[in-house]
Amino acid sequence: MTSPTLFRTACLAASVLLLAACGQPATSGHDASAAAAAAPLRQLARGDVLQARLAPVAASLPFTATLNALTSIEVAAEIDASVREVLVREGESVRRGQLLARLDGETLQQALVEQQAQLANDEARLRLARLKLDKQRELYQQGFISKLAFDEVDSEYRIREGDVNARRSQLARARKSLADTAVHSPMDGVVYARRIQPGEQVSRNQKLFAIADLSQLEATASIPARQVAQVQPGQRARFRVEGATEPFAAQLVRINPVANAGSRTFNAYLRVDNRAGRLQAGQFVTGEVILREISDAVRLPQAAVRDADGSKPWVMLLDGNTLRRQPVSIVLRNDSERVLAVRGIELGRTLLAAPLLGLKPGDRVALPR
Repeated sequence: MTSPTLFRTACLAASVLLLAACGQPATSGHDASAAAAAAPLRQLARGDVLQARLAPVAASLPFTATLNALTSIEVAAEIDASVREVLVREGESVRRGQLLARLDGETLQQALVEQQAQLANDEARLRLARLKLDKQRELYQQGFISKLAFDEVDSEYRIREGDVNARRSQLARARKSLADTAVHSPMDGVVYARRIQPGEQVSRNQKLFAIADLSQLEATASIPARQVAQVQPGQRARFRVEGATEPFAAQLVRINPVANAGSRTFNAYLRVDNRAGRLQAGQFVTGEVILREISDAVRLPQAAVRDADGSKPWVMLLDGNTLRRQPVSIVLRNDSERVLAVRGIELGRTLLAAPLLGLKPGDRVALPR
């Protein structure tokens, strides 16, 4: 009686334990899924992501240079004289023909009057010699004087005529010297050097002013020999100067075909339009000559592209809240600006701007608000 009862009791207990054991895994799996769904997404900052947009990317050759005036001139004294008046200072704009200074011309004025008087005397003597010549020609033709006598009168006339021509030349020089007491600007530009003061004595060929035309500037860039074959006249360039936020445009106009002896580099000359007057001669610039430019590809920072130097570059694209790997192709690289032109991404898609520690394809993230 006792044994069958104990056996039924044991079987019942075993069945209960078995059912409990069978139900335990199902309960644990449900809890794990709920925990995964409830796990917080990794929050991204605004600087962690960017959108795929079209923007120009250029392959370029960097350079540094100094801006210089394309045209400049130094105005020198044409005569020996003292300075009576100086009318301009450094930094002032001047026009072609504008009066810059006056030199003392009193002595030259007296010399001019003297030359005028002497010319009048010589012209009177020439007129008299002409009358004599005409009279002697008539007598010679009538046979009243010899050929020798006529030749003497003709020679005297030729001498008087030479004296008048020489005096006229001296008078022209005297007028020129007197006119040179007024120093005029030979070009439009800006006075960047003034080397005289009123009362000073100047001598012929002494430098008085330096004037530069700043509407056109030129920068000389040194191009390494291994890269000189990539540049040619007509290529565009852009550069920046300290204190300016926007870049300036330039154009490569010529290349010196002879290398610099010390550095073995070649000088490339860049023309800059400065009619707006925003640049100054002597400014140091950093820029780049544009070798090739693409405007119909997505512009990305180099940090956004993984394996950029390999054969299979890719980016981390956001598909909803999930990260996934997106292959791309690199069509142009700008190492100076550290940007790439890529294809293989739809415009407007969001991707990581740079690798983030701990994130990998398949992870879920939250976009910045």
